[in-house]
Amino acid sequence: MEIRLISFSEKGYDTAAKISSRLSHLQKNRYDCIPYALEKYVKDDNARPLTYGLDEWSRKGFAEADALVFVCACGIAVRAIAPHVKDKTKDPAVIVVDELGHHVIPILSGHLGGANMLAEEIAELIGSQAVITTATDINKKFSVDTFAKNNDLYITDMVKAKEISSAVLKGEKIGFICEYDIEGNIPEELELAASGAEYDKNIRIGNSSEEDGYFLDLIPKQYALGMGCRKGKSFQEIEAMALKAAEDAGITMDDICILASIDLKKDETGFRELCKKYRIKSKFFSAEDLAGIPGEFSSSDFVSGVTGVDNVCERAAVAASDGYLILSKQSAKGVTAAIAKRDEKELKIRFE
Repeated sequence: MEIRLISFSEKGYDTAAKISSRLSHLQKNRYDCIPYALEKYVKDDNARPLTYGLDEWSRKGFAEADALVFVCACGIAVRAIAPHVKDKTKDPAVIVVDELGHHVIPILSGHLGGANMLAEEIAELIGSQAVITTATDINKKFSVDTFAKNNDLYITDMVKAKEISSAVLKGEKIGFICEYDIEGNIPEELELAASGAEYDKNIRIGNSSEEDGYFLDLIPKQYALGMGCRKGKSFQEIEAMALKAAEDAGITMDDICILASIDLKKDETGFRELCKKYRIKSKFFSAEDLAGIPGEFSSSDFVSGVTGVDNVCERAAVAASDGYLILSKQSAKGVTAAIAKRDEKELKIRFE
């Protein structure tokens, strides 16, 4: 997850640097933090001087980063992001922190973008207060957006998702139809249902063909996209290969949970932009880890000479899915792709 931070004062820089350092050293999540500041305040080689305007910084951040953290007044952040806000399913998480680090305020993409969770994590790391304003959170109610994100589920209808959240806040019970094993305690706002006839509104996870009733379908993202590329390949070339692979496998990008590759490629801009655009997680493996994946894979002496393993995309797809290959290596213009599917028997739906 790429997080870009920006500050405009000396105290703001110190707070941004503290956040960046502590997030970067977390073991449970992989955060790549890039702090920006006015050149006169930059004290550390890891920070980058702001060499262009705030509007341009915000535009680039919306296109390329997973989260933006403004260490400044809320008004500055709101004006900076306003021209770039488009779609809650695509916009990055945006968080504001005051320059002394007293309050951490998520202002955009609280659920799907993960701003609320990140804000609470930052607050814990720097000893401050997270200010959460989303209705389901402050009322301690079930949030379909957060639930879907945590379980790698694709929300098929955002209008219905909003209607279900409204119903939850009104105290209505929502039917829950699930064909997979469930871990944890089902929240009180949901009731296990055998069909859509029992409740006015239902959340459905699975392959049920029942159509008579109100259903919000949440589709498990069961596929891993393994990719490799020559250094510096463009986002357009990487996206074209990913889309072709998905089409050849009979799926869409909405079905893909994770992009996987070798750790030599973790800084490829094209991979980062693909994950950002389609809200896909990423995972990178060492050559040693990939070489240890059991199975039969296509082999390339050239790839082995460059990376230390005979195949990247197929092995990475299987490693990330812990499943089996459904699309073998595809190659075009120096980009490779393969797709693996996780075993449905291993799929579990978890409630925190």
